[in-house]
Amino acid sequence: MTQGSTLTTISPDTQAQWLLRTAANLHYFSEELFSIYCHRDPLPERLGAVLDSMSEVQKTVLSNVVDEYDTTSPESTRPEDIAWRRGSLAYAYAGLLTAKAILRAQPAVVAVALKRISPASAPWPHRTAYFKSLSSSREVLEEAVWKLKEVAADLTGPAPDFLALTGEQAIVLTRSAALSQRPAKPLTSQTAAGPGAAVQVSAPAARAATACDGARR
Repeated sequence: MTQGSTLTTISPDTQAQWLLRTAANLHYFSEELFSIYCHRDPLPERLGAVLDSMSEVQKTVLSNVVDEYDTTSPESTRPEDIAWRRGSLAYAYAGLLTAKAILRAQPAVVAVALKRISPASAPWPHRTAYFKSLSSSREVLEEAVWKLKEVAADLTGPAPDFLALTGEQAIVLTRSAALSQRPAKPLTSQTAAGPGAAVQVSAPAARAATACDGARR
C-alpha cells in the first residue's frame, strides 16, 4: 500500500509483497536489538537509532490502514478486495505490535539514562532491566513478523484467527506492554546479560546467594 492515497485495484500478489516487505523491516529491527543485546556495555546511540526507525515504519504501517480503496462494496468477494481488507487488518495489527515493541524497549532507554547519570556506580544496578527490555521488545517484533507472513501466505483463503481482533483485545495487548521489574538474584542477572557477559555481584548479594544455596542442600 502507499501512504494516504486512493488506490485502484491491486492484486493479492502485490499486497503480499508489501506485507512481506514490512515483515522484513520489522525483522531487521529485531536483529538490530539482538546485536545490541550481545554487547556487554549499552549502545545508547544505536538503540536510539533503532527506535527512531521503528517509529517511522509504524507511521507508514498506520497510513496503510487508512488508505482508501476503489471498491464499490465493503462486502465484495473479489480476491482483490478481500486481499485489501485483510491486508489493512494485518497492518493495523502490525502497527499495534510495533508500538508495543517500542514501549517494551523503553526500560532499556531509562536504564541507559540512569547509567549516564551515575557512571561511577558499580555494578550497574539496572543491567537486568536493560537486557530484559531488549529481549522483550524483540519477542514482540518477531510476533509481528510471523503474523504478517501468515497473512501474506494466503490473502484470499481462510482468514487467520488473530484478524478478528477487537478494540477491547487491542487494549489488553497494549496494557501488557508494561514490564514488571522484580529484584534479580545473581543467577537471573547472569541469564539476562547473555552468554559471555561478566556480571558483577556485590559482596552482600554473593554471600546471600551462597547462604541460599546452603539452605537448599
